Amino acid sequence: MNKSFNRFFRVLSGIAATLFVVPYFALPASADSYSGITIDGNFSDWDSVVKYDFTTLYDGQNPMNQCAMVWDGDWIYIYLDEVQQNSASWSGPRHNGNFNIVTDLGEVLMISVHNNGGAGNTIEVTNPVTNTYLSNTNGGLQVAFNSDYSVWGAPSLTEIAIPSSVLPQYSSTINFGYYLGENIITDVADANGISHGEDDPTPTPGPHNDGSGIVIDGDYRDWEYYPVSTVEYDTSGTTNNYADAKGSIYTEDGIAYVHCFTNYWDGSDTGYQRGSEFLEVTILFDYTHTKLIAVDLGDDGSLSWPSPNTRSLPEGTHHYALFYFSDSRTSTNINNISSLDHYLGEMYITTRNLHDETEFWFDVAALQRCGGIDSSFAGKIQVLFHRVGWKLFPTSGVSTGPLFVVALTTMAAGSYYTLNRRKKD
Repeated sequence: MNKSFNRFFRVLSGIAATLFVVPYFALPASADSYSGITIDGNFSDWDSVVKYDFTTLYDGQNPMNQCAMVWDGDWIYIYLDEVQQNSASWSGPRHNGNFNIVTDLGEVLMISVHNNGGAGNTIEVTNPVTNTYLSNTNGGLQVAFNSDYSVWGAPSLTEIAIPSSVLPQYSSTINFGYYLGENIITDVADANGISHGEDDPTPTPGPHNDGSGIVIDGDYRDWEYYPVSTVEYDTSGTTNNYADAKGSIYTEDGIAYVHCFTNYWDGSDTGYQRGSEFLEVTILFDYTHTKLIAVDLGDDGSLSWPSPNTRSLPEGTHHYALFYFSDSRTSTNINNISSLDHYLGEMYITTRNLHDETEFWFDVAALQRCGGIDSSFAGKIQVLFHRVGWKLFPTSGVSTGPLFVVALTTMAAGSYYTLNRRKKD
């Protein structure tokens, strides 16, 4: 009786697991008819691939009909069906033709479409984190249009092949949609990483860091493969073909850890650059805010408080102590802190030719006491670097409790864990 029940339970569990897994990891095409995509202007090889409608209107406009995406080994293939010639170039929430691939860790690969008249569209793919710039004009992308694209009223179809090697960090899946807008296609895995046999349907994901190994020391590699949020300080989202910044925050045992990476190819729009955008940090506990200030920390423990007009830092990595913004600022050494000052954490800032980066920690309860914030607070913590722009750093899901790291790990890699469990069962 027990053996029969166990056998029945295993069969039932297998059916349930299959129904759960397939929508996330199956190739979005018919296995009987899909034989790969060739970028040649003949769109018949897309017939077996699932198309997704653009149903969201921006300002009442919808310049796109459909899209599709296949991640097939070394290439990511994208299909765009425009309402009319070049209309993809003015589609989206900012009407600037900015699409993106977003990984399951929140990393962004920008895909920008520009009107090139009867010659179709110019496609650019950028990721300043990896210094990636590809286009169909420099040979970095494979792009083709249907043969009668320039005939008014004819279908306006574009197919794009992007090398998988330029993808930013991911765990298992990617999404496609508008930058700062809706994801049209979600949860697509590398079809080449899926074993189609019955014994092992598990894709091979990239490494995933759950945050437990974070050390604030000026070496940022331990943040790799950690889920991130995009920060767009250019609120119109039109100035650059890349995100302004990205970052992460989590708390554990009463300590908050924050990482931020800014793409400062041009700092003229803010007046601040070369790392100084991080020297003042506003921390919001829901709608109540308080502020930290970074104080230069010497190897001998000496403290040098920043002047109000600090605008740039020399290239390299710099070490700071974090104090409450409204302190007396009379302390001159970390080993002899005045009773009127409050040491709350430490920060590292690294400036490079094209990017600035920071990581820091601070004592949540101590900052709450300084700011007069109720110690029972258990909501979201948000960060604002006001010298970059008055834009909140969107760190959704962050709490001051120790369960945050567990919840975040499950969210980012949950599908992979489900598949692993199915394999073990």
